[in-house]
Amino acid sequence: MQYWKISDFAKNVGKHPNTVDGWFKQLEEKNIHSVSRTEYGEKVYDSLDLKVALYIKDKRDQKWALEAIFHELPNHFELRQPAIDRSEETANTPQVIDTDALKQEFEKIAKDVVEEQNREVKEQYEELLKRLPEPRSPQEERRERIEEMITRSRIETLLREEARKLWAEKPEEERMKRAGFFRREEDRDKRDQFIREYIDEHLEERLKEEFNLI
Repeated sequence: MQYWKISDFAKNVGKHPNTVDGWFKQLEEKNIHSVSRTEYGEKVYDSLDLKVALYIKDKRDQKWALEAIFHELPNHFELRQPAIDRSEETANTPQVIDTDALKQEFEKIAKDVVEEQNREVKEQYEELLKRLPEPRSPQEERRERIEEMITRSRIETLLREEARKLWAEKPEEERMKRAGFFRREEDRDKRDQFIREYIDEHLEERLKEEFNLI
């Protein structure tokens, strides 16, 4: 069976050694899975550990929480249960806590967590940037403004023609005004006002239709 030290093992997993080491430390602390050790106490990782690590990596890439991943591991692998010494002698032996070492371990874990979170945030940010549209050049923006102006002018012309036809269909008494004792002429002020109001009333709707905003 092939064994790896943490540096080579992490390369096979595709993660930082601190991240991988942190996973297996938590697995051991939770009595879920243990890592083999040499006679000198050095951790060595085998093919089972590699399968477990790749599974964790895959689920982390899918944004699974570590707790959920750890809970699923026994359903997929024959895990190596940590050896627990339950002897009364060991249980009653006073334990000396190295507070400095404990503090350093906590700081290391916190640093690893921050690095992992920063990496995930960076990946999400880069993915978001990829989805953003490419910025338009000044020439493209100018061309778009010109096209909008042309479109608006064309629609206003069409609406003006529609208004003129509707005005022409109105009864003569609405369109004409007295210009003397025996002469009547078109009320141009009233006509122009009718056309302006017609354009104002329908322009926004026609623009939305033109630019597919409805």
